[in-house]
Amino acid sequence: MRVLVTGSRGFVGRRLVKALEQKGHSVKEFDIELGNDLLDTAQCTQACNGIDAVFHLAAVLDEKSAQLEKVNVWGTENILNAAARQRCSQFIFLSTVGVNAGCKERASEKSPFAPRTQYEKSKAKAEKIVLESQEMLPITIVRSALVLGPNAYWEGIVKLVKKGFPLIGGGKQEWQTIYVDDLVSALLFVLGKKECIGETFIVAEQDRPTLRQLYEEMQKQLGIKRKIKTMPVWLAKLGALLNGNKGIVSCEHIDRLARKRSYDTSKINALGWKAKTTMEEAVKKTIEELKQQDQ
Repeated sequence: MRVLVTGSRGFVGRRLVKALEQKGHSVKEFDIELGNDLLDTAQCTQACNGIDAVFHLAAVLDEKSAQLEKVNVWGTENILNAAARQRCSQFIFLSTVGVNAGCKERASEKSPFAPRTQYEKSKAKAEKIVLESQEMLPITIVRSALVLGPNAYWEGIVKLVKKGFPLIGGGKQEWQTIYVDDLVSALLFVLGKKECIGETFIVAEQDRPTLRQLYEEMQKQLGIKRKIKTMPVWLAKLGALLNGNKGIVSCEHIDRLARKRSYDTSKINALGWKAKTTMEEAVKKTIEELKQQDQ
């Protein structure tokens, strides 16, 4: 197939492009690094010309960016309309389980929207636009759990663990993630499948480890044997405010660490896809790759 990938130079995008090419697909990249702009209607139209399927991964993650709403919402609408005009056979939108962040029970595709952060709210708005476009274009939505892998976010987390940073809130809550290669496999899985058209799927690891178990596994892989210290959420937030509320220990990040992350993946499992990487394997691979990047 002739496939367009937006956000092709991002953490997930690079791996998706490589996987698509390995399967023999012809890939066209669209990324800000390449000078592309989702807010430019002409660029979006040109990018979709001659394309069979679109993977829309591009998004602004920075909560404080003035471009967050524009790119994540208006940009999605632009590339979606361009794909519709070109009569693409499938538009696959990478969303986030964060659109259900406020759900108290295990989140499923039927859970109501309950986003908390500005990023999550922007993705929820974008999802609604995609869903409302089903009459124009065959769509598929993939809601990903927090992606675990060798990126800047997890590099920061690893550094905190090395320093013995306290586990905020105690870590007893379920904390499902998804290893980056499993997310790529899920995106490939829905491509071209009729049973995936018009559907939304949550993707996450199969097990439901706690945040404490994740922290312990990171210590194990780093060869650290010290006792885990804990810190109440309120105290962590106070410390964040006193330190300028920036970086990976900001109040926003603390809220994300403290929340329950529990997801029902049975819908996509029933079609034949399951995450293959356990949390232990994902942590090991992530730390090994981060070490390789430092060399």
